[in-house]
Amino acid sequence: MARPSLWVFDVQRKVTYKNLSTWYTELREFRPEIPCIVVANKIDADINVTQKSFNFAKKFSLPLYFVSAADGTNVVKLFNDAIRLAVSYKQNSQDFMDEIFQELENFKLEQKEEDAPEQEQSSGIETPSEEAASPHS
Repeated sequence: MARPSLWVFDVQRKVTYKNLSTWYTELREFRPEIPCIVVANKIDADINVTQKSFNFAKKFSLPLYFVSAADGTNVVKLFNDAIRLAVSYKQNSQDFMDEIFQELENFKLEQKEEDAPEQEQSSGIETPSEEAASPHS
């Protein structure tokens, strides 16, 4: 499982920014190595916001992207870089939780394979040969 965490906030609404530190600290308790990116969204509303520095990104040494989902500014770059981070993380991860998630994923796949024949047998759909043998005919 190689999924980076994107921390998106609206540059026009401080309330979307103020809890980032708390949430980030909580994430790090359980996923200490997962790659994180801070995303300042809606720069199309005020391009001057790109001149601001945001302490959250600096405090935790996280990459900061200024984007506009409305006009697409830096969106492709953000996702290309997020994919690169995810691939690198997956190849080099020492994160114990990744091992657990992989085992859970393998377990789910095994369960689906084991359950498949039972589902086919109990589908409730009669084939023509079953219909002919049915006492209701």
